[in-house]
Amino acid sequence: MRRLVLAALVLAWPGMALAHPHILIDAHAVIEFNEGRIVGLRMAWKFDSAYSSSLVEDFDTDKDKRFSPAETKALETGAFQDSRNQGYFTVAAVDGKPVTWPAASDFQIAVAGNALIYTFRLALPQPVDPRRQAFKLSTFEESFYVDVDFRNDAAIALTGDGAERCRFTRGPDHANAVWGGALLPTKVEVTCK
Repeated sequence: MRRLVLAALVLAWPGMALAHPHILIDAHAVIEFNEGRIVGLRMAWKFDSAYSSSLVEDFDTDKDKRFSPAETKALETGAFQDSRNQGYFTVAAVDGKPVTWPAASDFQIAVAGNALIYTFRLALPQPVDPRRQAFKLSTFEESFYVDVDFRNDAAIALTGDGAERCRFTRGPDHANAVWGGALLPTKVEVTCK
C-alpha cells in the first residue's frame, strides 16, 4: 500500500520524482524476550532485486551466488556498517526516549532467488519491561533514498521467555514522518499483560 501511495505522490508532486527511493527493503523484526523483558531485535532486510544484483556483483567475488566468510566480512564492512550512523534505519523508543543501538552483531547474508537478505542482531542497551515501559519501534531512512518498512503483520514476531503474554500493534508513525511529512513509516508498539 505504501508503495502505491508513493507512486501517486511521485506523479502528483513536482520534483518528488528526483527524491524517490533507490533501494527498497522489506524489513522483518523478531523482538526477543528474556524473563519477560525485551532484550533485543533480530532483524532481516530483504533487498529489491536490482540492489541485490549490484551487491552480489560487487561482493560475491567467486561468483558462486553464496557468500564465504571473507565475502560476508567485506560486504559487512563495505555496505552494511554505514547504516550504523543512521541507527541501522531502526528507531526504537522506551517511554518516549530514543534508543541508541550498540554495534550490530551476528551479521549474515543469504541469497534467496534474486533477493539478497541481511540478518543481524540489535541488543538493547538495557532490558525493557513492556508491562511498565512503553516500547515503540519503526524502520525508515530520513532522506527516503532507502525505503525500508515493515510491510505487514507477518514481518513482526515476538519470541522468548515472556513473549507469550505480549502482543504488538502496527500503525502509522506520525512522530517520524519522512520526506517533509509526505510519508509515514510503520510503527510497532509492544504491550504485555
